Amino acid sequence: MSVLKNEDILKIIGDKIQKARKEKGYTQEYVSEKIEKSIDIYRSIENGRSVGSVATLLNICNVLEITMNDIFYELLDKKNVILDKKLYQNFQELDIKDKGLINVIMDYINNK
Repeated sequence: MSVLKNEDILKIIGDKIQKARKEKGYTQEYVSEKIEKSIDIYRSIENGRSVGSVATLLNICNVLEITMNDIFYELLDKKNVILDKKLYQNFQELDIKDKGLINVIMDYINNK
């Protein structure tokens, strides 16, 4: 497990939020209005100087239509465990025909 520095965490969070905002085509002003925070507070989050409160982060996620996982995923040491659980959950929801198709695809990938 690697120890992360606070400034590194803030930078990654800010970068993720900025990327999501730009993908939506939103301005910083638009998002700051929607989350009811000043433009300076929002800019400090995107620039990695602060993270705001949990409520602020959740509001940003809602406006940008992303999840907290989208923001924090790369910071986690247990990425493989999380991905395995998600894949398992998704696989469980498939019908038998689709499960068979996924199995064929996985066999193909594993036998390259």
